[in-house]
Amino acid sequence: MPALPDTLAATLTRLDARIAGTGADRDRLLDIRTLAERTALGEDEVRALLDGAEPAADRVDDRVRRRVRALYEAYAARSGKRAVEVCKEVAQRLSISPEWARQLLLGKKMPNVPDLTELAGFFGIEEGLRFFTDPAATVLNRELHRVLAVLEGDEDEGPLVEFATRHGIVTLALRGHRLTRRKQEALAVMLEGLLGADDEETGR
Repeated sequence: MPALPDTLAATLTRLDARIAGTGADRDRLLDIRTLAERTALGEDEVRALLDGAEPAADRVDDRVRRRVRALYEAYAARSGKRAVEVCKEVAQRLSISPEWARQLLLGKKMPNVPDLTELAGFFGIEEGLRFFTDPAATVLNRELHRVLAVLEGDEDEGPLVEFATRHGIVTLALRGHRLTRRKQEALAVMLEGLLGADDEETGR
């Protein structure tokens, strides 16, 4: 994705214009929980930024620790793995002890650059280090550009996004962004089959 030339306010203006033109539900399109999960920001923080509030001042090391913990908690919840399992996985990936991995994942210790790079890879963060270090408004702005790209159809994010855009399921498209292309293809085929079966049953 190219560098973002617009500020968050400008991006929101573009989004609101697009939403008004399509009649989409803004709250569903800009789902707080989905955006918070994808940006590792707090839901209250995302809500405030979407409402035009000034971002709260913070220190880089604080935001890094918060985002690492947010990614860890989301990963654990999504995978259903126990904390000790995740710590072991991260410890192996970073070549550190499970206890040190636990301290990093809980946000109690500040990861160094090599560890942060490995954590980005472990959690599938394509932006790398800047995902953890960029200010909240920048991170959210980058994610909202993805929403714009889906709405405007000018970015090839893969089979799942193509499917979800065609059926108006933008949230699904965003959630599937970090799946591998093969998994996106498999999921799109499965959903296409399910929707096709519904169409046949209703005679459409």
